[in-house]
Amino acid sequence: MRTLKKLLVLLILLAASATAAPHEARGTVIGVESGDTFDVQIDESDPRIGSEVETVKLADVSLPPVESAEGKAAKEFAESLLTNRTVWLDIDDRSGDGRDSRGRLLCVLYMERPDGGINLTHPFNKILVDEGFAEINDSEDDEFDPQEWWPLWVFINEVEANPPDSDEDNEWAELYNGGDGDVDVGNWTLTTAEGSVVTLEPGSIVPAGGFLVVTAKGYWLRNTEETVILMDSEGDEVDRTPILDDEDDDEYCWARHPDGGFEWVYIESSQGEPVPPIEMAAATESDLAEDDDLWLRWSGYTPSGAWDVSDFLGCG
Repeated sequence: MRTLKKLLVLLILLAASATAAPHEARGTVIGVESGDTFDVQIDESDPRIGSEVETVKLADVSLPPVESAEGKAAKEFAESLLTNRTVWLDIDDRSGDGRDSRGRLLCVLYMERPDGGINLTHPFNKILVDEGFAEINDSEDDEFDPQEWWPLWVFINEVEANPPDSDEDNEWAELYNGGDGDVDVGNWTLTTAEGSVVTLEPGSIVPAGGFLVVTAKGYWLRNTEETVILMDSEGDEVDRTPILDDEDDDEYCWARHPDGGFEWVYIESSQGEPVPPIEMAAATESDLAEDDDLWLRWSGYTPSGAWDVSDFLGCG
């Protein structure tokens, strides 16, 4: 299993090398304006920029206002990881000179590893989303596709925490595989906010483009304040839901839209089948996030403190 995992990591790195261009500029972060905007002293660059200080704006993510509590937390998080550290930039090729309307370089930002290489598996844009400090805001005007930041395409796709009638033995979660090949999820786990752990049977498969419904005996999903985390057999986190409430004893549940997508919607459950059209949704995560007071809840952000930078640099 470990040999297979190492092979998968190698393939992921090769794929990332083929699709990303983080070598377009290298520099040192000398200032953090917000969680997604930084001042970088450029050391090496392509012809679009010179050896000077550039303001860099992360592409395809959105953050709460910097003056809000959540915005301040995102800024502190970025400062802890990036200040005075070497970074590499993949500059947008569709924008004029790679810049947004305010003249900032529009980029996917990568951190340099201790050995001088580039951590291709964890662009900082992705890290902000994974840690709940940002949400995906995929612009059609730039070259980037945020889905490429998650090379393993198995997602928690639906969570039915409050099915009709009795919840006992009837709660379920659904996995979706958006990749081109089947994925063996045997011995993977789903962990809930209260610590319930459901381990998938050895040999469990999520087929390419298909679904796997996970059930358990008794009660394992809460109707309020629930979060579900998917981990692989090595204990590495693969996916997690935002904080979900489902207090209606009906046919509706929380689901990604489209299947494997970034938007969470409260919609009629479709166990083992594609999620219905978004027009049928009773609520969406983005609707709730429009209220600044609810950003923390629906972004999944938890004030757990800054990462250990050495831990981050060692991953990949």
